[in-house]
Amino acid sequence: MQLYDKSGEVVMHLNATNDMIRGDEVHINNLLNNLIDNAVKYSKSDVPPRIVITTTNSAKYLIIQVKDNGIGMSKESVKRVFEKFYRAHTGNLHNVKGFGLGMSYVKDIIEGHNGKIKVDSTLGKGTTFTVELPLA
Repeated sequence: MQLYDKSGEVVMHLNATNDMIRGDEVHINNLLNNLIDNAVKYSKSDVPPRIVITTTNSAKYLIIQVKDNGIGMSKESVKRVFEKFYRAHTGNLHNVKGFGLGMSYVKDIIEGHNGKIKVDSTLGKGTTFTVELPLA
């Protein structure tokens, strides 16, 4: 499912003053695509997806947030979202295809770059993933 097909929008707030990181360009690109793709996949069927991507800095990190207005996750799903093969139960709301590998891959890539990832989610409201990658 494409963002365009759902009449969605991406809003970008690129506020980082330093965005220089050392990393594998392909894997970093894939992890960002995965976060955005999941925001579209798990959007509400009756509300156009709105994805807000924000970059900022801390003293040693580039911080990237991907926030959506989707279906959100239960507390149990938040705890398990990075487990290999874990698929959140979405009931009959969505026909989302996949094997439960994407978020495990995302976490592996971030940790392989000495970074961190966290997730905040409210069921029915949306999800925010915060990625911290060390500055070069």
